[in-house]
Amino acid sequence: MTVGMNATEAYAGGDASLTAASRLRDLADDWSEAVEDVEITMGHLPGVTGWSSFGTEQETHMQDVQDHARTLATNIQAAASEGEQTDIESAEYYRSTSSSPILNRAVNGRQF
Repeated sequence: MTVGMNATEAYAGGDASLTAASRLRDLADDWSEAVEDVEITMGHLPGVTGWSSFGTEQETHMQDVQDHARTLATNIQAAASEGEQTDIESAEYYRSTSSSPILNRAVNGRQF
């Protein structure tokens, strides 16, 4: 049995998360514009009030979503890098304890 992470797949997950985060980049601005449009449309008599405070309150949450998406993407990329480095270091360590190959497969592109 061999153990190790698939760094290529981990980096791909990080790239997918970065793509998702970039699509959310304007979420708070888009939200504000949508609330303004609704406020203008619904502001006529008899009208509905409270859109401005509702929009401002929810905009904070939209900003949080943007921030969390960026943090998630960064963390996935960092974890992929750390995992790959740990696999390489571990493989090199175990290789140094024996003159014969330890693993029957490559680890992150390197044969050990």
